[in-house]
Amino acid sequence: MTRSSNNHSRGAGTGAGRGTTAARDEAAVLAASGHLTDRDRELIRLVARLRVLTTGQLAALGFSSAITARHRLALLVRLGMLRRFRPRRETGSAPWHYVLGPIGAAMLGQEDRDEKKWAPQVRADRQLALERSQRLSHMTGTNWFFVQLARHAREHGGELQWKPEQEAAEHLYVTRWDAETRPHPDGMGIWAEDGTDIVFFLEYDTGTEHHRQLAGKLPGYAEMARINMTFQVPILFCFPTPRREQAARTAMAATTASHALQIATTALDPAVTCPACGPAWMALHGGHGPMRLIGLDDVLPDPWRAARAEDEHRERERQEHEQHALADEPDDLLWPYGR
Repeated sequence: MTRSSNNHSRGAGTGAGRGTTAARDEAAVLAASGHLTDRDRELIRLVARLRVLTTGQLAALGFSSAITARHRLALLVRLGMLRRFRPRRETGSAPWHYVLGPIGAAMLGQEDRDEKKWAPQVRADRQLALERSQRLSHMTGTNWFFVQLARHAREHGGELQWKPEQEAAEHLYVTRWDAETRPHPDGMGIWAEDGTDIVFFLEYDTGTEHHRQLAGKLPGYAEMARINMTFQVPILFCFPTPRREQAARTAMAATTASHALQIATTALDPAVTCPACGPAWMALHGGHGPMRLIGLDDVLPDPWRAARAEDEHRERERQEHEQHALADEPDDLLWPYGR
């Protein structure tokens, strides 16, 4: 069984139980808003985007103290902004896992001017299914990968932009059918450090798939890379153990498709180790030794870099042309109201 905490308070004077659901939600949001900080709002939206985050992940993203994080998150649960549950473990106790709460969904809907946008996430059947899902550990592991990068950027410098699985699929494909049937990564990101950046797809492995299944993903990626430059960015495979990584590298390197892709691998637990720290990454082909994440940019070149540089060059030329044209305008055109 899982342990859940799904109650929320609506405060006095919110009109709960009277009028329409939308009116009650609006009143509840107004009652809770006075208790929220900008950080609270950012974290609530992040939970909604990523679907689930643990206490440790939220603490790493927005707090300097785990104790402060726990107290603040407990308040957000009481306000109905978040809900939380603890998955069952055979041994030990799992951390609290936070999902979007009903008042949080209503608040985000108001901010986005779409009251129905986040409502499906707070359906009881969906949240119960998530609590019991075999993919929960995969989701939290994937989130840890990006959370660690975000914490590294906050504490030591760097910059991260990332999209979780669903947003990545929506970015890569136009139709839902394509998003569900064609290959898509567990996440995609841009990591910037030391004056350079690397765009990447993430494939996070928990050790449950057979090596042939992992290698079987590559032909689909290679086919998409042939027709869509977006899929030519590096694909990063994160494995739980060195043994698992080595076996997977052997299986992937034996495929023809791997030579049409830019692939790098590592073996680490992102809940413990930052993916950007230390020489943890190795390109699949080329005979390169271990290197830092940002160092992969030297051996797995960004296919978009030349296009971005050209766009930036054209933009600079356009701005310079406009400045010169403005400088050449007669004074009477610049100031039509006389002197």
